[in-house]
Amino acid sequence: MKILIAYDGSPFSKYAIDDLAYAGLPQQGVHATVLSIGDVRSPSGVNLEPALSIASYAIDTVQETIRYAREAAEQDAEEGAKAVRALFPSWEIEPCARAYSPASTILEIADAWKPDLIVMGSHGRGALGRMFLGSVSLRVASEAKSSVRIARKPEHLDPIPTLLLAFDGSRGARETVHRMIHRTWPSEARLHIVTVINISIIAAPEYIWLVGSDIGAYQEMRDSEIERALSGLEKEMKKYFREVTTAMPVGIAGHEIIEEAKRVNPRSIFIGSRGLSRFERLLIGSVAHNVAAHAEQTVEIVR
Repeated sequence: MKILIAYDGSPFSKYAIDDLAYAGLPQQGVHATVLSIGDVRSPSGVNLEPALSIASYAIDTVQETIRYAREAAEQDAEEGAKAVRALFPSWEIEPCARAYSPASTILEIADAWKPDLIVMGSHGRGALGRMFLGSVSLRVASEAKSSVRIARKPEHLDPIPTLLLAFDGSRGARETVHRMIHRTWPSEARLHIVTVINISIIAAPEYIWLVGSDIGAYQEMRDSEIERALSGLEKEMKKYFREVTTAMPVGIAGHEIIEEAKRVNPRSIFIGSRGLSRFERLLIGSVAHNVAAHAEQTVEIVR
């Protein structure tokens, strides 16, 4: 298993490493790269002739800034690698430092290295935090081809860990189940499965046109199928978790998943990166993106 861990020395990235202890990851057979990036933006000054002394000064200043950013990133990478090594001494851990734009660099390295999981910290739930998150973590979560785990430290941590699984029966949701059952969870861990009856799809004119006039009968059949699938999944997951509970709220998928998370206070939320169909994704947008942006807990988007 290959894991790419973005680390910048902030409390958020430090918690992202601590949070790995609760991610069910194997103790052996893991190659982890701890990536730290000195954020260097291209200067936007006047286009100066190189012969001018002020241009030479500007070039020297930029080079010095890049050098400083790389040195700081190297220190952060070593610090992050040390923290990961303390949690997982049998992992193969490699620090990596770069100096450029964080999101672009993470995506570039992920495309080349192809990790199974990218781990990042969140900068909180406030307006400023979401602004930063939107520019870095959510861009990575949206564009990466790998699974992405965005760590948040909730205000209250239950000593008995609960995991929340968002399940809609799609291929992405089934892959999420597969990943979860192949991890190692504490014997006392609990699982809460949430399947949302998405009202935004039912109410859409396009949906009515597709299913015809007998919407009530169609929806009753659809709900029955979902209930059977959820019941079967609950039975299967009881092989891996001490306690399994379910919920099937009606509403907007992202909103209802977040509300369930507030109610059960899970350690982390697992959600697939795709919805049921191209038509439904067009109507509801990216549920995983919405949950990752607004949930108060760690969110792992599975691909």
